[in-house]
Amino acid sequence: MSGGAGTRAWFERYLEAFNAAEFATFGAYYHPQVEFHGQAARLVGREAVLAFYRHVRARIDEHIGLLSFVGSPSLCAAEMATTLRARKAWSDFPTGPLLAGDTRASVNFVFYDIADNCFVRIRSARYRRTGQSAMNGQNRHSDDRLGKVRQEGR
Repeated sequence: MSGGAGTRAWFERYLEAFNAAEFATFGAYYHPQVEFHGQAARLVGREAVLAFYRHVRARIDEHIGLLSFVGSPSLCAAEMATTLRARKAWSDFPTGPLLAGDTRASVNFVFYDIADNCFVRIRSARYRRTGQSAMNGQNRHSDDRLGKVRQEGR
């Protein structure tokens, strides 16, 4: 694959590394002072973002599929399908409690500002929940469900 920062090929290499949990590879795409504005966290700095994803990946399998993409050397915009599968229960997951085996799927819009061939700012917004998460959404935060998550342990 060829292509510099902001091209689809460059971005797809980032997603491949992210999906494979290759922290050193996808982390190289983050500027040392990257600003991360995600649905589950607001962070500053490459190391903070990587620490966040290490914590998440210890409990959740995450896969991102690229649905549409527009890029330039200074900005990428992507529509992405995200699937999260909990490997263990997580009662205080930032977007709501999870039981082991739970799956959440969503379509998200993400904007990546680029400088020095790195992401300097990442902004993410959910467009819609899909699949399993859409079917279970209303029951996700009930007291009964939270109790089950707590019984399974964090």
